[in-house]
Amino acid sequence: MIGTKTKHGVNEVADLRARLAHKDRLPAVVRSSPRMEWRFEAYRQLLQRLGHGDGMAEVMEVANRDFTDAAKASGDPSVYLATRAKAQGIVVYELDMQNLPSRAATLYIVGAYQQLDGFLQDLVAEVDSVCGRQSRGRNSKEGSTDWALDVLPGGRLKNIRRIWQERYLVLEYYRGVRNAFMHPSKSAASLETAYRKAVENRPLFEVDFGLEAPNPADSLTLDDFLLFTRMIKYAATDLCRIATPSNADVAAHADRQFQSHRSFHGLTWDTIRKPTAVKKVVRFYKHFDFDIESRPGLAEEIVDAKFAKVGRFDL
Repeated sequence: MIGTKTKHGVNEVADLRARLAHKDRLPAVVRSSPRMEWRFEAYRQLLQRLGHGDGMAEVMEVANRDFTDAAKASGDPSVYLATRAKAQGIVVYELDMQNLPSRAATLYIVGAYQQLDGFLQDLVAEVDSVCGRQSRGRNSKEGSTDWALDVLPGGRLKNIRRIWQERYLVLEYYRGVRNAFMHPSKSAASLETAYRKAVENRPLFEVDFGLEAPNPADSLTLDDFLLFTRMIKYAATDLCRIATPSNADVAAHADRQFQSHRSFHGLTWDTIRKPTAVKKVVRFYKHFDFDIESRPGLAEEIVDAKFAKVGRFDL
């Protein structure tokens, strides 16, 4: 889809890219390179859930479109719906053909937002566990994305720039869509403001992804859902890059794992050869897709520290 022709001119898109450029923006991930140095379990689970959700939404969208086409072709959509509902044993009280696509897209987006919200909570908890820290809780008026951006290293404002501002604005707009669905009595003003901010960058999404989105909350399409899930994946990748443990974090983590993880049970630290112990550490961190050897000397320093704790100084 990249390179799809759109109504937007080259200069317009170039101007948007120039306006959004900032030294804090994380470099785009090259397809042939690893997405991140340390892969958190929360990220693995998010990709699995989103993959399943994407597939189900696309199947349901095919069914919705086939139904709509058949209902219109029948000449009397109401009669067609009643006939199909009876055949399937389903009681249907309302037929709103005009708004069916937008309502379906809203439901897809609400489901995707729940996946994002769960991921952010799981990621922060996992980062806290790996890095041996305790993040503050969310306050009652704070969105989960803002909260995660704030408690991860760098803080909210810098991290918005790191994950690319235009992506953040898309996440916030669809959060507003979800909130409007869950809480219809809330003011629509904030949702409209979020839409205006996100839609400014629509030319980029049309050129880069071939998606005609974002759209107003009452005119959502499958493209809105696809844009949202794409932005979730990009943001999740960058948040994991931001949260990558430092050398000190890894060393402290390893020391805790020596005491509790089954991979190190049965090791006799008084007598084990240093090269063997280093290999054990290197192998253990493969569980996190973390190549500890990419940080020269770190595995050896971890083993030396453990030796020193047990009174060995043959370093």
